[in-house]
Amino acid sequence: MSGIKPNNVIRIPTGRNIEKLLRFWLEFLHPFHRLTNREMDVATAFLKKRYELYKDIPTNAELRDKILMNEETQKEIREKCGLKVQHLQVIKNKLKKNKFFIDNKINPRLIPNIKETEDSFQLLLLFELDSQYDAVQ
Repeated sequence: MSGIKPNNVIRIPTGRNIEKLLRFWLEFLHPFHRLTNREMDVATAFLKKRYELYKDIPTNAELRDKILMNEETQKEIREKCGLKVQHLQVIKNKLKKNKFFIDNKINPRLIPNIKETEDSFQLLLLFELDSQYDAVQ
């Protein structure tokens, strides 16, 4: 994929707001995960926390996942989203059912590969079209 130059660029104004970018990411993937808005709010909070942990612990994925799912982090996300303990548990169960969480970790397919620059975040989406679909049928 290196050396790929996009021929169409669409800019989504998120500034330096990683939470906004992650929410756009989940909205873009909605056909694949079918989460409700409230579930996407919680999923966004988990992705944001995972992103913050990655900046602090870039090399130890197991430790990041352990911290992400610990009681203290759960409380932080619950408070941020304005949820009671039971409501967060219900939403987490729905996230598991919809494969946002797999084996008590965020599904790697739903974690965006974000490049951070000094003044923005960049996320490249590549649509590879199989040549068999090029011809109009």
